Amino acid sequence: MARIFREPIKSEDGKQNLIPRSVLVVEVVSFTFRFADVAQLQKCIAYYKTKTHPSSRIPAKELAGDLGEDWREQRGWEVERWFERLPMYLLEEPKRQKVLKALAKALDLVESGKL
Repeated sequence: MARIFREPIKSEDGKQNLIPRSVLVVEVVSFTFRFADVAQLQKCIAYYKTKTHPSSRIPAKELAGDLGEDWREQRGWEVERWFERLPMYLLEEPKRQKVLKALAKALDLVESGKL
């Protein structure tokens, strides 16, 4: 069973922010996903909808200097993107289905305003 909830973001100095911010947390199959916005959640759902994934490495020169939010770490001329850091066991078919179901439920809750 997946747990879906919002978690407040605390500032580093421990003080309250004027605008309270939170992240969406989805705990499923012994892994915790944290999303800052709906766009990240939708990208993750799109990733888990596909059963087979192409090579995860792309040359940095193909990105023409615009690494965007996918850039996490650069090694030589290759770029590591966000989904490359996910554990491989999440792509096993039974777990992939559970992850996809939990993420879709989280998206429904956010879009309906219940979360």
